[in-house]
Amino acid sequence: MRWNINRFFNPENRFWAFMERVTDICVLSFFWFLFSIPVVTAGAATTALFQYTLRLTADEEGYVWKTFREGFKKNFGQATILWIGAVLVGAFLAPLGAVRFFAFFLLIGAIFVYLLTMIYLFPLLAFFHVDTRKVIRDSFVMSVGNLHVSVTILVIYGITAVVTYFFPMLFMFWFALGSYVASFFYRFIFYKYIKDDEE
Repeated sequence: MRWNINRFFNPENRFWAFMERVTDICVLSFFWFLFSIPVVTAGAATTALFQYTLRLTADEEGYVWKTFREGFKKNFGQATILWIGAVLVGAFLAPLGAVRFFAFFLLIGAIFVYLLTMIYLFPLLAFFHVDTRKVIRDSFVMSVGNLHVSVTILVIYGITAVVTYFFPMLFMFWFALGSYVASFFYRFIFYKYIKDDEE
């Protein structure tokens, strides 16, 4: 079979389509890192990141900067409140590691539930744009109600953390890539609830 060089350089070629997505994720990871530097804006930056990755899973992404900027501006206030609250709760839970042995399992359970809820906060806000109380409540309900999927998402971020440990210079790319993979699972869960509401 003769190799067709024109076919290889066709922009609709699967290889170039894949490379375009990798490039988009690289650019997205840079924006996420840049806008998270003030720390207090990390929640809004993370919500904006998911605004793009969730669209990317449905081929509705558009331009990286435009989608990221719109998501950042639109959800800045609400995402910042959620982020500060999550950090305060995390800061409260962290010292509890020094409690007596009988409270150890209670602490592990609380941290586990906290992590499950935490991983849904910003994707849910990016997808549904609901009020803060509903975001927290639905994050808990969805995470616990779909435990197998939630654990899978935790594993994805766990793998991301391990890869980041070995290649720390690219941590923002690994986070963006892990979030993109996780977005497929988020979309599955979100559409499940949309379908249930319609029925």
